[in-house]
Amino acid sequence: MNRDVQRSAVYAAEDQWTAILDRGGTVDFFGSVLTIVPQRRFGDLDAVRTYVEHVCTGNGLAVPEVRAHRGHSRAHYSSATSTISIPWNLSGRSTGWAARESVVLHEIAHHWAFQSATTLLHDTHYVGAMIRLVASTLGEEAALLLRAGYDGVGVRG
Repeated sequence: MNRDVQRSAVYAAEDQWTAILDRGGTVDFFGSVLTIVPQRRFGDLDAVRTYVEHVCTGNGLAVPEVRAHRGHSRAHYSSATSTISIPWNLSGRSTGWAARESVVLHEIAHHWAFQSATTLLHDTHYVGAMIRLVASTLGEEAALLLRAGYDGVGVRG
């Protein structure tokens, strides 16, 4: 089994990028002004399912199942069942951090990378899928910021 050598760097870049998406608004990017739309926050699991279906069909991907799992640990993609699992508590409310568009896009990128290259690592296939998803869903400006974040921490894409 291959080691996921870029995992921590990908998470670091995406954490910085997510903070920008949380705020939205204008960003001075090396003298250019970018307008970033604040990321969506999902109120229920059905909204996540609808979003995943829209993003996947818009990018020519099979639509994975979306399910809740208990706990606050992490969201994840299972290639064995083609399922995105999002932390959701027993009352039907999200755990907060996982109900964000950036988290859902991250899991869809794993789905895309697995469908196209049978990899679950945070490798060049994942990075390419994530950049394409962000560009098609959030726009080129958001994708530019993510690419710069990846580059800043040494992620190869």
